[in-house]
Amino acid sequence: MALLTPDCINLNISGNTSYSILKSLADMAFTRGFVSDKNQFLQTLLQREKLHSTGFGSGIAVPHGKSRVVKHPFVLFARRENPVDWQAADGEPVNGWICIGVPQEGEENQVKMIGALCRKIIHADFISQLQQGDVSQILTQLNHTLSD
Repeated sequence: MALLTPDCINLNISGNTSYSILKSLADMAFTRGFVSDKNQFLQTLLQREKLHSTGFGSGIAVPHGKSRVVKHPFVLFARRENPVDWQAADGEPVNGWICIGVPQEGEENQVKMIGALCRKIIHADFISQLQQGDVSQILTQLNHTLSD
């Protein structure tokens, strides 16, 4: 599974709408060489949001997508102080994002990563670490979760 490095984390992501946050995440993926076309990956994320909000609740969303422009599975984490309306399941705004990208043939990887995150995201201590932790703490938490 994909493991995060410090440059996969942005604790002050720019944007104040779901579109601008997704655009910033697509930019992060492109800048780090995870996708070959940031606009195509942005469209993948936007299409997924149209199907159903990726807002899991407790201020966390997990935008994700499968696309031919994704070079290999990856995970990004972003956070911002001021939350954004994300149409989350619990109606609460979101200020933390775990973005997952997998190649077109990588559905099994996507299911595994989302499953691992879903099992953890229901725990208050996991959410708290994502909401308040520094880069090192978040790296440890997410890499441990994704490598289980």
